[in-house]
Amino acid sequence: MNYRDIIVFDFETGGRNPYKCQPTQIAAVAIHGRKLTVQPGGYFNSEIRPILDDDKAIELGLDPVEDEALAVTRKNREDLAKAPQPKAVWQKFTNFVNKYNFKKTNYYAPIAAGYNIIGFDMPIVERMCQQYGPTHNKSGRQGLFNPIHKVDLMHTVWMWMENNSDVKSLSMDSMRDLLGMDKENAHDALQDVKDTANLLIAFMKLIRRVSPSVKFEKAFADGNIHL
Repeated sequence: MNYRDIIVFDFETGGRNPYKCQPTQIAAVAIHGRKLTVQPGGYFNSEIRPILDDDKAIELGLDPVEDEALAVTRKNREDLAKAPQPKAVWQKFTNFVNKYNFKKTNYYAPIAAGYNIIGFDMPIVERMCQQYGPTHNKSGRQGLFNPIHKVDLMHTVWMWMENNSDVKSLSMDSMRDLLGMDKENAHDALQDVKDTANLLIAFMKLIRRVSPSVKFEKAFADGNIHL
């Protein structure tokens, strides 16, 4: 049984390569692991100042900020030039996540959750932790979130909807269309984490209702296996 809290988070970025793009916003919502409600003080949201000088960004091994990416997230260079520096934002985000690590150990650290976090957001977390901390003492990997468990809602959606012909794609916008969610503020990180958190809570409540009626113990003992 899970007692760890869950942090649903999302980066907006100035590019599409998670290993080289520059974050322009991070938002998160903290979910109580048992109650599936928002924790007190459970919202985080901040813009992040990228390196807007393309030559300097390339020199540091980063992708320049793309105008197309800014258009999707409705950000502009003038406002981002006034945003807080990445190190300051990351320290505040680290403090936010650590509030919900109730035993202050890696094992009880909050579980990272989001939409396509395995393919996109977690590599950015790894980069930020390598640059600003924290890292795990033994592995050297990110030490902010639980090192074992992650919840990628894109994977959850695939498992439940891979046989549904109404699902045109697994993008978050497609899920909004299918489920009747408002798209007005889509691709703002805070709105994205709120929408993803609603998906997470809905699926977890569904699974909690269904799973007690499924017999797992010795389910393959009678030889009824698939391979």
